[in-house]
Order: sequence, then C-alpha cells, then structure tokens
Amino acid sequence: MSKPRDEALSTGRDRWRDELFGGLVGALFVMPAVLGCGIVVFQPLGAGFQSLGIQAAFGATIVAALLRGLIGGRGLQINAPRATQAALLGGLLVQAGQAATAGGYSVPPAPMIAITFLALAVAGLSQMLLGLLRLGDVLKFIPQPVIAGFVNGFALVILFQQLPYLMGLPDGAGLLALLKGNAAITPGALALGALAAVGVWRLGERRSIVPGPLIGLVGGTLAYQLLSRLSDGALALGATVKAPPPGLPLSWALPSLGELVGHPVFAAMAPSILVTGLTLGMVSSIQSLLSAAAADALLRSRHDSSRELLTQGGANLLSAAFGGTVTGGSPLYTRVAIHNGARTDRANLFVGLALLAAALGLAPLLELVPVSVMAGMVIVTVLRPDDWTLQLVSLLRRRQVPQARAELVQNLAIVAVVAGLVATADVLVALAVGMGASVIVYLRRAAVSVVRRAYRGDRVHSQTGRSDVDMERLERHGGVIAVMELHGPVFFGSAENLARQAEDLAEGCETLILDLSRVNDVESTGVLVLRRLDERLARAGITLLLAGMWKGRGLRVLLRDMGYSLPEEEGRVHGDLETALAAAEDQLLTRLAGGRGEDDELPLSEHPSLLGLTRAQFDLLSLTTRRLTFAPGERILTEGSSDDSQFFLVKGRVRVERRQPGEEHSVRIGSIRSGAIFGEMALLTGEPRSADVVADTDVVCHELTADDIAMLDNLDPAISFILLRNVAIEVTLKVRRMSRTASLSDA
Repeated sequence: MSKPRDEALSTGRDRWRDELFGGLVGALFVMPAVLGCGIVVFQPLGAGFQSLGIQAAFGATIVAALLRGLIGGRGLQINAPRATQAALLGGLLVQAGQAATAGGYSVPPAPMIAITFLALAVAGLSQMLLGLLRLGDVLKFIPQPVIAGFVNGFALVILFQQLPYLMGLPDGAGLLALLKGNAAITPGALALGALAAVGVWRLGERRSIVPGPLIGLVGGTLAYQLLSRLSDGALALGATVKAPPPGLPLSWALPSLGELVGHPVFAAMAPSILVTGLTLGMVSSIQSLLSAAAADALLRSRHDSSRELLTQGGANLLSAAFGGTVTGGSPLYTRVAIHNGARTDRANLFVGLALLAAALGLAPLLELVPVSVMAGMVIVTVLRPDDWTLQLVSLLRRRQVPQARAELVQNLAIVAVVAGLVATADVLVALAVGMGASVIVYLRRAAVSVVRRAYRGDRVHSQTGRSDVDMERLERHGGVIAVMELHGPVFFGSAENLARQAEDLAEGCETLILDLSRVNDVESTGVLVLRRLDERLARAGITLLLAGMWKGRGLRVLLRDMGYSLPEEEGRVHGDLETALAAAEDQLLTRLAGGRGEDDELPLSEHPSLLGLTRAQFDLLSLTTRRLTFAPGERILTEGSSDDSQFFLVKGRVRVERRQPGEEHSVRIGSIRSGAIFGEMALLTGEPRSADVVADTDVVCHELTADDIAMLDNLDPAISFILLRNVAIEVTLKVRRMSRTASLSDA
C-alpha cells in the first residue's frame, strides 16, 4: 500500500513544480508589459510620474494574480496590463487637464490620479454586474476564427512593442523613427537579443527541469555583463531593464478619492469617468473571455464565463482600492504559462509572488537584465501562431477538395483580418468586423449547402417489393416523382434558394418529396417559404410530400404551431423518406393502372409471378393454393420460424421487419405491395425465416407450401420450373436496380 501513496505524493509534487515553473515564466514575460504600460497610464502628468505608473501597474498585476490564485476557476488565466486600456486611462487624465484649464483652477496630483482609480472601480463593478447577469455566456457564440484572430492580433501588438527594444533603439524611439532615419540599431543589443531568442526557441522544443526562458534570461544576462566588463563599456550593448520603484507597490487609495470628490474637477469629469469606466469594463471583459476561450482550446477545458467576469471585475475593483491600474486576461502570456507546465490558476500564486519579490527586493538584479534579451524572449514566443491557426494551415496543405480548401481559406482570411485590426485599430472594431465576416460566410455556406441530394423516381425507387410490371412502369414513368434530400438549417439565408431549386426540380413532375430528416432547424422565415412553395406547387398541380417527420419530432410540432398544418391534415407528412417515396409510387401506379389500387384484389390468374403457365397448369396451381386474409397489424410470418410457405400477394400491403439484438421493438426494412411474392427464400433454401412479415392494410394472399410443390411436380414438373424461373428473373432485376441505385448514391 505504500507504493501507490508515494506515487500519489510524487504526482502532487510534480504538479506543484509545473505550476511553479509556469508561474515564474509567466511573471518573467508579463514584466515587460507591466513596465511599459505603467509608463503609459500617467504619461499625461509628466515624466516625474512614470515611476508611480510602474508601481501602479505592478500593484494591479500582483493583486489580480493573487486573487486568481486564491479564488480562481478551474482553468488558467494570466493577467497583464494592456496598452489600449492604459491609453484609455491616460486619455481621461488629458480630459481632466483640459477641464481644469477651461475652469480656471488647478488640480493637485492626488485627486488627478484618483480619477483613474474611480474609472477603474466603475470598470470592475460593471464586469461583476455582467457576471451576475450571466451575460458572459454570450461570448460562447463567438466563432473560433475570431478568437484565433484576437490571439494572433495580441501577438502582433506585443511584437511591434518589443522590436525597438530588440534592436536597441533609444528610449521613446519606435519603428517609424528607424524608418525615417531618426534612430539607429545597436548591433550588440540586437545580437544578444537574437541569440537569446534562438536559445529559447531551441530549448523550448525540449522538456527540461528548468524552463528554457529562465535559461535564456540568465544566459543572456551573464553574456551582457561579461562583454560589458571585458570591453570596459566600450562595446554598445543596449540598455538594461528599468526596475520598479522600491517598496510595496500597494497603497490605500480612499484618501485620494475623498480629495477628488471634494474638488470642482469631479463634477466636470463625472460623465467622462462613468463612460470611460464602462468602456474599460466592456473591453476588458471581451479580452479576458477571449483569452479564457483560447486557454480552453489548449487545456481542453471549459471555463465559466460568469465566474471569470466576477473574478476579473473583483481584481480591477481591488486594484482601484489599492492604487493600481487596469489589467485583463492575456491569451499570449496564458499560452506561455501553459507551455511551461501551468495548468490551473494556482500558477497565478507564483506569478503574484514573483512580481511582489521583484517590486520589493529584486530591483538590483532586474537592472542587470538587458532589455534586448528580454525582448528577444518575448518575440520568439509571440512569433508562433496559435495552435488552431496552425491546424488550419496544416489542413490546407493536405486538402485537395476545392470546397474544403475554400472553407479553410475563408477561416484563415477571418483570422488574418481580425488579427490585423487588433494590431492596428481597436478591439471592438476587430470584434465587430470578425463577427460580421463570420455571419456572411455562414450565410453563404448555409445558402448553398441546404440541398444534400436531388434525383427523380425513375432512377431511385423505394424498397417496396413490387411486380416486374410495376417496376417497369416506375422505370419508364417514375421521372414524374422528384426527391430533394435537405440538411442543415432552413432559415432566411437558405430558404429562398431552396424554394428556387425545388421549383426547378419539380417542373414537369406530379410529386415533389422534401426529405427533412437531416434538417436541424427551421425558423419562422423558413416555415413561411415552405408554405408559399406548397401553394405554388399546388397551383401547378404538383403534390408536395414532407418526409422525415416522425411522430413526436419537434420540427413536426413546430410547423403545425406556426400555421403550416395543411400537409399533415391532408396526409402528406411521412415519418421517413422510404414511406413517402412508396406513397408517391403507389399513387403513380394507381393512375397508370387505370385507377386500380392496392385496395382492389388482383385476380390470381393475373399475378405476374405466374406468367408463362398454361390454363391447365394454372388450374392445377389454383386448386393447390389456399386463399388467406389478414387484418392490419396481423403477423403473417415470424422471424426464425421453420415454415416453408410462399405467398402470392393479391391485395393490400405488408411490411418486412427485423428484430434487433437486445431490443424489444422491430425495425422496418421494407414493404411489399400487391402483385409481388414473399416467403420464397425459405421455400427455396429450407432455412428459417429471416424477418417478420406484418399486414399494413387489409391483405389477401394465396399460400403455396413445399408439400404443394412436391405434389405439383408429380402432376406437371414444368410448373415448378416456371415458378422458379420467374423468381430468378425477379431477383436478377432487383439486383440490377440496387446496383444502379448504389451507383447514383456514390455519384
């Protein structure tokens, strides 16, 4: 018993070790975002407030990480400050400065900074309200290409932010300055960053005790410090990381909020604070839920949207209370943590503790780390697209079917458009465009694919057993029956296209069958179009039958409840395609036979299976057979029985059923109509019955047993030969028709 316990303890230690490494690497990659976004928030107040902004960003990220680690959900979400959200708060401070100038008063730093805290509190409360109202579930309907586009778009944003640091450009200089010639690349910094990136990429392919990013960070830092000392500072290697201000990055914000409420700027800025806070809450919620959805794809889990919003809103509310700035879920940093072993929100405990340690006592060590090395590590991570996009690309290389390739290209196009808009425009714009493009693609796909297959009744027949004469009539005249098999939803985007195709197919026909067995939904517009199609076909003398509408099916009830009950009232609704096709064939054969249907008894002398008998031979046979009658539902043959009779069906219809192993109910496998025979296989082979035969209607048939055949052989052996020949001809024709139907199905 000790060995399993040791294994369990080892497994628990391994899990905590993976969460530790994943959290440490996540903190390592989050740190550049914390430093960068901290500068952006209070930038409108001047350079002297940069350190305060960095401290606020550290405090917010620590609060969010610790809160998630303590009360987080089943999944994993790594929080990080967002440049777009930080810019919203910075813009609010610009408005406050303009309002103070217009009002002719000055605003001290404390109430000015409290404006951002109040907006953040509004954002947190709005997120929690969304969670309580369970509005986060709406985001579950966002298509996967849009989610993948967001993940890749955030990667592009981080890539553009980190490239200047990788190249060793001066502080504040971006890629535009490099292109204009106003800034120059530092070769030493670029070389160190590139080597660190290559090392992290190669190490990331292996599973080691120490994560590759930590090895890359330590190696790059040692190389920087060694080269700097050997060259005595003569070799330009770029700047090192700016450490956060010393001390605890958390302070109680209530006093500054009190100063803000008592200041005239509060009345002027209250509407802007409310609007900015609500916008911030909406943007942060969307980003966080998209990040959670991306993490679900990696972990094969399912997050709770409402709990996610409550946790995220609580983190932002606490951040506002302790003087922090805004954070949100990051799909990129979450993916980094997952790839380094993290699986649950427990990793956030180590993220928060690592950032807290960096803020309290690791400042001297952080100042040794080269900026280019840190940037190289981040870039090598964001250069890899998300797994779903890679899967699409891989499928595109293998798929040769044009329709499949077109669908993959459409999805990749949506991913590219959304990613580009996230990187260059705005999150809400990207979401709107992505959703619009997905809806258009869906409508086009649904509009062209609702018809699965269409054919005429002269090529495909029901499984009803019929005489050779009837089958020849169906092959010659069955083209007046048209069948359309549908699949997918019938709604406003596909219904009109379906109606046009149905009318084109039904031209020159007597009956059109719509098989709805594979239709998963019909909305109100679809019902209206079906009703109008039925009316137009009726005016043209064409009967519309609806198949796949078994009793109790919700779709059948829906059509009736929405006012389209005429087909059911007129008996034009059938449980499956086989029944509907057989009914259409019966109607056609009745017309071709001059009005004689299955309710009329066929004289035995006209039965097709007795073709070729002389009058004397028929008289002998008729004296031998026995005329039997059966009521609807009465069993004629029983599966497994050893009786050896053959039956000539002269009136009505019977169904053939087979019992499934372990089930009480039988499955219908076919029907047999007046003018055909049944039971002949047991007579010929002597084997037990392979299925049940039950009367569907009032049935009249003539029975011929093996003893009767033996007696007829003694009187006239030619009778048996003629009967056997007719059976062989009928079986051959059935095989030929089945082969032709199978060929059509393959096509």
